[in-house]
Amino acid sequence: MEDSQCLQRVIDKVKQWCDEWLLPLNVSKCNVMSFTSKINLDTSYCIRNKDRKHTIQKVDSIKDLGILFDTRLNFKDHIQEKINKAYNMIGLLKRNFIHVDCNNFILLYKALVRPHVEYVNSVRSPYKKCDIEQIEKNTKESYQTCYFTTKNCHTRNVYSV
Repeated sequence: MEDSQCLQRVIDKVKQWCDEWLLPLNVSKCNVMSFTSKINLDTSYCIRNKDRKHTIQKVDSIKDLGILFDTRLNFKDHIQEKINKAYNMIGLLKRNFIHVDCNNFILLYKALVRPHVEYVNSVRSPYKKCDIEQIEKNTKESYQTCYFTTKNCHTRNVYSV
């Protein structure tokens, strides 16, 4: 039996189970994504209702529990999204906390910026040089913000716990 036919049967069984337990499926929120190194797979899956047949939409990336998955599982888009969010927080700090002392800046950094950068590492430790450089660039930007915001701030304290 071909894999796509097997998966279609599983989808039909899930739909049947949902109908038995009176749990309606929201077909518009159902998606299909194939994790493969092949560029194009010509498979299509559907959910059959009593009188209609709904084709499940194919997607190239999907967000699940805050993690952005793509078809090649390289997490490049997820890393970029979290780095951009950290840069947005650095911009917020630069605009709104111009005259803050060192200790308060470090508290703000640890609360607003650092969690976004650390969330990248919790998903998958980046091993590509370009991903590591992006994370380090974000950290350097934070250090520079700390230095220029407060002249007497010791930037090594930004990552101290």
